[in-house]
Amino acid sequence: MARTDRDSVQVGTATWYGPGFHGRKTANGERFDSGLVTAAHRSLPMPSLVKVTNLDNGRTLIVRINDRGPFVRSKIIDMSARGAELLGFRGNGSAKVKIQVLEEADRFRALQQQRDQARKSQVASVGKDDDLVDTRYIPVPPAPAVPDRLPEIVGNAEDEAKPNPAGLFVAAAKATRPQQVASLSEALRRFGPVSTAAASGAVELRIGPFIDPKAASTTLKQIASAGYSGARIVAE
Repeated sequence: MARTDRDSVQVGTATWYGPGFHGRKTANGERFDSGLVTAAHRSLPMPSLVKVTNLDNGRTLIVRINDRGPFVRSKIIDMSARGAELLGFRGNGSAKVKIQVLEEADRFRALQQQRDQARKSQVASVGKDDDLVDTRYIPVPPAPAVPDRLPEIVGNAEDEAKPNPAGLFVAAAKATRPQQVASLSEALRRFGPVSTAAASGAVELRIGPFIDPKAASTTLKQIASAGYSGARIVAE
């Protein structure tokens, strides 16, 4: 197994939990659910969000770490059955993978630690161009706990080389000032990768891309429930 950047990137063999583990307690006290996209790792903090790339077929998947293992030293991660299925190695039993700790996970934990400050922080909501002088202010929604069921964000490693990968995005909010963009971007990172696009004199913040429409729809519901009532899905 090769390690770099203090274990933020690892390359090695992935396996998956057998059916006998369903319903058992994980290391962080949850009940293991083979239908959720979760995994066991020997040392990463819980919860951590990691991107797992199957180096045999190029598939990628965002995974939540909620357990300890694998206990065979030649393996680096144990996936749930659903995770192994989405990555395309459930039938083979194992695959060579690359694990990358998401920077968003670290930022998410920081937001949790500063929950009170997040409640007090304010960003401008965007009205019409001629109403900017009287722009309303709304509080940034506080960071929630990491959900048990994450959107199944599946992609292919080759898509990362493309400057503008095609797919679906959730347009969550708009802002007109750099500080507003930065504050909204930080608050929205817990839902996934954040990008920006020009929109009628403002900057639109988007989450994605999503290949699976169901995953985009699930994320849209989460974002709307967090207070972004104007969120919508857009295709690029």
